[in-house]
Amino acid sequence: MPDGAPVVFDLDGTLVRSEHVHRRTWALFFAEWGAEVDDETYRQRFMGRRATDALREVDGPWRAADPDELAERLAGHGADLADEVEVVPGAPALLHALAARGHRLAVVTSARRGWAHRVLGDVLGAAELIELVVTAEDVVRGKPDPEGYLAACRRLGVAPGSCVAFEDSPAGVSALVAAGVGGIVGVGTTARPAELTAAGAHRTVPDLAPDRLLGPAA
Repeated sequence: MPDGAPVVFDLDGTLVRSEHVHRRTWALFFAEWGAEVDDETYRQRFMGRRATDALREVDGPWRAADPDELAERLAGHGADLADEVEVVPGAPALLHALAARGHRLAVVTSARRGWAHRVLGDVLGAAELIELVVTAEDVVRGKPDPEGYLAACRRLGVAPGSCVAFEDSPAGVSALVAAGVGGIVGVGTTARPAELTAAGAHRTVPDLAPDRLLGPAA
C-alpha cells in the first residue's frame, strides 16, 4: 500500500460481517409484502446497495409506497438485529495500523447514518479513527454509482487515483472503478473472488489481516 495514501472502506461485509443481518432484515420486509425474492435475485439486485435505490428499481408490491419511508422501516428491523454483527478478522487491527502509519481513513456505505455510527463505534471501536463517513443519506445515487466515493474524495481533498479502497460486493467494486480509484481491494466475505475481480478489483483478500496487507511490521 503506498505510503500515506488515503484509504476508503465500505462498511457492511468489508469491515464487519453483517450480510446475514441484512438478509434477515430484507426477509422480514419481503414477508410483510407477501413477496418472494430468491437468493440469486437478492444477491444481484439488493445486496450491497442502498435500500431506496433497490426498491425504486425492482418491481414488487411496494412500488406505490415511498422508498424513503420503506428504508426507514428496514432500518428499524436492522437495528433490532445489530448485536448479531461480527467483525471481519483483522479489521480493527488494520484500522489502527493504518492510522498509526499516517493514512487518512474514510468509510463510504450504503447503510444509513445511525447504523454506520453504531457499527463503527460499538462493534469496531474505531469511530475516532475515521475522518469521514459518507452514508446513504449523503448521496442521490447509491452504489454501483460512484457518487459516494467521489464525494468522499472531494471532501477529503484528494484525487480518486491516489486512494486505496476496500469493497466486498461487485456493486461496490463497480462504483470504485467508475470513480477512478487507484487501488481496489476486493474482500471475499460475501462474493466470490472471481466476481470481485470481474467487477474490477485489482486484488482480492479473504479478510483484513494486517500482516497480509501491510506486512509483518504492521
